[in-house]
Amino acid sequence: MTQSLHIDPEEFRKGLRAFTTGVTVVSMDDGKGGMHAMTASSFAAVSIEPQLVAVSIAKTARSHALLDPGRPYAINILGERQAFLGHYFANRMPERWNPTYEWHEGAPVLTGSLGWFVCRRWAAYDGGDHTILVGEALKIQRTDDRPLVCSRGDFHVLGEKVDVIHPDAQGARSAA
Repeated sequence: MTQSLHIDPEEFRKGLRAFTTGVTVVSMDDGKGGMHAMTASSFAAVSIEPQLVAVSIAKTARSHALLDPGRPYAINILGERQAFLGHYFANRMPERWNPTYEWHEGAPVLTGSLGWFVCRRWAAYDGGDHTILVGEALKIQRTDDRPLVCSRGDFHVLGEKVDVIHPDAQGARSAA
């Protein structure tokens, strides 16, 4: 293992939080017939053929031990009205609550999500204090609703579309 240059861990976290991303909840069988889940903003597309997606899971998270290679799991994409779910599954809400979910292909899927992917483990890679879990999509569902986004550690709704203007044209517009 190579030694990296030392960057203050809090500054590193702040740098990562500057990247705005969607919000997902990874849900899995808790081993007792119920659901366990965790919020994750480290979701990414990997491949179209085969159909693969990735999510990073902290090795210290309870979810890490529950993501058994033989069990499917779901990646739920949260919509703009689901900030409570994002906070709840990030352990930011003190109360106990029972969210509604349905089983698809052996994985619990949150009801009302913007979309979801039910996956089976395709590969797992060491990523320092996280495991990069690559899953093959078994089933998906999506809507065209608006997503919940995370920027600098807070949840937001996505703003309006912007016009794409070449930088050279922008200067000409402001001079007019």
